[in-house]
Amino acid sequence: MQKPTDWTHITIGFDGRAVNGSYSVEGGMLIVKGPRGQITSQIEEGANPIWTAVRLLRNLAAAGKA
Repeated sequence: MQKPTDWTHITIGFDGRAVNGSYSVEGGMLIVKGPRGQITSQIEEGANPIWTAVRLLRNLAAAGKA
């Protein structure tokens, strides 16, 4: 049986508005979800997952998916 994933809520400022999302770390992969999209990236050695999640959520917002 697979263990449930813990998601952490984050909010960033982008283009004068608040953007909400959440992120989770599973097996060395970082998953970031926005209201209309999701992106996955491998966590770099020594990188802090929260800062990587913020960067990915900004990318989702720029693409109109958050």
